[in-house]
Amino acid sequence: MDMVVLDNLVLAALDAPVKANFDALYALFTKEEAVPETAAEALDTLWGGILEKLTPEAAVFCFRAAELPLPESELFRKVLVNSATTLLPRYLSRPSIMKAIGVRDEKLPISQIAMRWNKLQMLKSGTVAFLPGTKRWGVIGTIDNISGTVIVNAFSNIGVNSSSPLDIVLKEAVLLNLSSAERDKLVSTTGAVPTSTGFRTIVNRRAIFPVSDDMIAEMAKAGCARNMTPAAFAQYWQAEESGQTGTAAAASNSRRSCNGRSLEEMNKLLLEEAKNNPPRFTDEECELFLKFFTQLKPETAKRNAQLLASVISGVALRTNAEKLTQLVAPLREKALFWPAKPAAASYDVLGIWGALPAKNLEGLANATIVAFDEDYLTECAMVLPLKALNSVCVLLDADQLFYTASHEERCSSDLLMWIWKNRKKHKHAELLSLVNIENVCRALNIIEEPPQVWNVALRELRTSLMDKSDFQQHLLNSCSSVEEFSIVLQGATFLGPRDRQSLLAKMARDSEELRAYLEGGAARKLINANAEKGDSISAPKETAEFTSVLSRQRMQDELDDLINVQIPENREALKTARAHGDFRENSEFDAAKERRNYLRRRREELEHDLSVIQAMMMKDVVVENTAVIGSVVELEFSDNTKESYFLLGARDGDPDKKYLSYRSRLGTAILGHSVGDSFEVPGNRQCKLTAVKALPAELIAELDA
Repeated sequence: MDMVVLDNLVLAALDAPVKANFDALYALFTKEEAVPETAAEALDTLWGGILEKLTPEAAVFCFRAAELPLPESELFRKVLVNSATTLLPRYLSRPSIMKAIGVRDEKLPISQIAMRWNKLQMLKSGTVAFLPGTKRWGVIGTIDNISGTVIVNAFSNIGVNSSSPLDIVLKEAVLLNLSSAERDKLVSTTGAVPTSTGFRTIVNRRAIFPVSDDMIAEMAKAGCARNMTPAAFAQYWQAEESGQTGTAAAASNSRRSCNGRSLEEMNKLLLEEAKNNPPRFTDEECELFLKFFTQLKPETAKRNAQLLASVISGVALRTNAEKLTQLVAPLREKALFWPAKPAAASYDVLGIWGALPAKNLEGLANATIVAFDEDYLTECAMVLPLKALNSVCVLLDADQLFYTASHEERCSSDLLMWIWKNRKKHKHAELLSLVNIENVCRALNIIEEPPQVWNVALRELRTSLMDKSDFQQHLLNSCSSVEEFSIVLQGATFLGPRDRQSLLAKMARDSEELRAYLEGGAARKLINANAEKGDSISAPKETAEFTSVLSRQRMQDELDDLINVQIPENREALKTARAHGDFRENSEFDAAKERRNYLRRRREELEHDLSVIQAMMMKDVVVENTAVIGSVVELEFSDNTKESYFLLGARDGDPDKKYLSYRSRLGTAILGHSVGDSFEVPGNRQCKLTAVKALPAELIAELDA
């Protein structure tokens, strides 16, 4: 996981705790199987910030995050307690309810807390429940928030109405949304008992949360098969399995995916079959799929586009190219995610690719290149989200990809990030050349922010431009000159003057050529490019300042110390302070937080100042009869008193040594006057410039060091 991206997303979420920022964080968490322990510090910063100002959007995000394998954190557990209090209706925010959810149980895994929370949201009156501990079926009634129990009403003449502890219901219950006919079919013994396959199908289709096959068997034993002996039940449960037992029997008892009667059923069966490393489909099975796809109505295909994409993916992974060509032919005009012109397709259409799990994208990409051709898949690569490109671009010829992107000038932020991330793997120089400042600025100069699945690459691209030195150096090297780089950067409307200043300051530290170019007067034009064009994002125009080499080096040393020493030390101080518990009475945490804010402001100030200030060599100053930077000036005042000053750079002032900054009020009044001139200085004092001399050699040596 990219820690810089994580830090930026955390800061964005804390600065603006809105759904879009939390969605971006969630998308980053789900990109990997588990969030690494190295992210723990950044996550604690997030949890601490959320605790300070907990919004409903943040609370929802916290429970979504709790489902993921995040590093264990006591701070996160505190966040979940407050999140539950924030989101629960007042009548449910009682100690008994909180206990049932388990948010205060330090021994309960966080993932179990998330599971219980999700069940509580679905625990509505009329929901059918199966309680494994007591082997009871019932219908959920009211929740008693005083005693922490829930009424479970009997149906189909089974049992009696009773109450069950809410924590047991949240921990164990299987919840289903059943029609009355389906409910009676699963539980009643008065009518025809459904087949074991039929029983499984209803449960899998109507269960609110996934149910294991063993649990489904227990549900049958307590339901429609409750009067059967163990031997009779075993025969009933395996009746359609040709005498097989165990996992293989359960698999063969299920309807085959090629016999699916709807896209939903077909997709569910394909997913079940995929768990057992199934073989390729036979000719007979392919014929059944072809018949289904041919008869599939266009409106059904469009209404269930994501399901269709998942089905095609599952079929493609188990079918050779020749058969697959025949199978997908009837779908070319029906599939919403295969638009006639990908470049003109809407986000809603293309977003289906981004909504699929990564494991399904490989099959869909294979089916696409078979159903159409490489040219069509290349057109898709120009507009698909980064998540899909890992499966799409590996099927394409690099030369073809380069030709399409360069000739049509359609390098999206997603394609640019895919090329950059895979540069070492593919080692294609021409393809990598697409990652240049012109394409980057074009990709980032967008008017409206795209949906979240595209926004991930957009944020990564901007972060790489602003913060990654290797990416910045590559962009500089891809230009024929720094002048070309500066011309393109002037058109970067996504950058305000302050961002442009920060970017130039960082890049100039790694490039002598760029530094020299900026010090030659180009910095002002670049920094204020948008302001001069009347852009809505503007800032006062700034003139370059001059100071000694010594003063500028001191500023650079302070910035380096901030970045490499003080800011890391502050992170550790925050981490230590958080461990002390309650933030409301934690003075160490408040002090560390205040220190963090100061360090951030000071870093921004130094980076800004270093981007506009230029070092000058005092030994090169020519002193004649005019007061210039790098000279000694002698003044005679109207009361006949005399004073002498060293007129130096903007950051060289030191009253004790008579070092006078030319930017000070007195320095500004003196600068540019010639010997013999009379003028007024601050304090309404009249004076005369009587002499201008060169600086002493030892002072020049000190300032130029």
